[in-house]
Amino acid sequence: MGMTIDHPPKTEELYRLKHSFDETNPITSIRISPDNQYVALATLNKIKVYDFNTYKLITELTGHSKGISDIKFSPINSNIIASCSDDLTIRIWSFQTRNSSSSTSQCLKIFRKHTYHITTIQFNNKGNLLISGSADETITIWDIISGKILTTLAAHSDPISSLVLTPDNSIIISASYDGLIRLFDLESFQCLKTLTTSTSHGTATSSLSTKDLQNFPVANVSISPNGKYILSTNLDGKIRLWNYMDNKVVKTFVGVDGKPICEKYNCESRFIISNDGKNLIVSGSDKDGIICWDIKSKSIVWNYQDNDAILSIDSINNGQYLVSGGLNGVVNIFELN
Repeated sequence: MGMTIDHPPKTEELYRLKHSFDETNPITSIRISPDNQYVALATLNKIKVYDFNTYKLITELTGHSKGISDIKFSPINSNIIASCSDDLTIRIWSFQTRNSSSSTSQCLKIFRKHTYHITTIQFNNKGNLLISGSADETITIWDIISGKILTTLAAHSDPISSLVLTPDNSIIISASYDGLIRLFDLESFQCLKTLTTSTSHGTATSSLSTKDLQNFPVANVSISPNGKYILSTNLDGKIRLWNYMDNKVVKTFVGVDGKPICEKYNCESRFIISNDGKNLIVSGSDKDGIICWDIKSKSIVWNYQDNDAILSIDSINNGQYLVSGGLNGVVNIFELN
C-alpha cells in the first residue's frame, strides 16, 4: 500500500533566508519600518534599530527599566517608534541617522496610566493616536501630540494579549486570556460585539454566562488586508480564521503533523500573499519555527524549523519580506522566492 503524505513538493521554497544574525537575549518584538529602511527589535529593556539593507546597527533606544513586550513604528514617520513595557510605561522615541557612522535618538514622551504590565500597542493610520492593552484588563487610547488620555475601556476580565485596528481604523479588535475577542467602535468606544469559540458554531446558548463557557486564552489577533477576517491564535494550539461579521470561525489551522502551534507563548501571525497570488497565513510557533498555510486548502506550504519559540514576526509588501525573532535571540530576514 502506498502512503500519501500531505507535504508540498520541495521544488522551490516559498521563502529564502536572506540574512540572519544573533542577539544575546530573547527577542520579544520585531518590526519593519513603513518605508522599508529599518528593522527594529525589542530585547530585554532596550530597542535596537538596524538598517534593513546593510544590517548595520543604527541606534539603541534605552530608558525602559523592565522588559519590552511590543514595539511599533509610526505609520507616518519611520523615525518614530512606540514601545510598551512591564515597567508600566509607554515611550515614544525618535531617531535620526546623520550618516552611516552616526545617529541621534531621544525619548520624546512617556505615558503612564496602566497599573500592570503593558502587553500591546497600536498606532492608528494617521499616527496621532496610540492604543494600548494591558494585563490590567484595560485598553487606553492616547492622543500622542497632547499626551492626553481620550478614554480607558474596561475591556476584558483577564490580561489583554493583543490588539489591532481594522484597516479603515473604525474598530479596535482586542484579544485576551479570558478567551474572548472584543470589537470596540473607535468613535463611540462602545463594545460592538464579543467573539468566543464556544458560540462560534452555535453550540452554546445565549443564556449561558461567559463564566460557564470553556474558552482557551487568545494569545494574538491580526486582521486581513481587506478588513473582513480576523486571525486568532488560541492557546489550545490552533489558529482560527473568523468571519467576524457573521460571528463564525470559517477555518481552523493546526501545526506540523497536527501538533499544537502555540500552547505556551504568544506567537504572532500575519496574512500574506504568495507570488502566484495565493492567500496565505504565516505564524510563529512554540517548537516548530515559522509555519505558513494556504488559507483555501489549510495545508502547510512552508515551514522554517526552529526548536525555540518564534514570538514575533512582521512582513511588508504583502509578505515580500518577512522577519522573525524569538527566544533564541536569532533574527531571520526572509524574501519571497
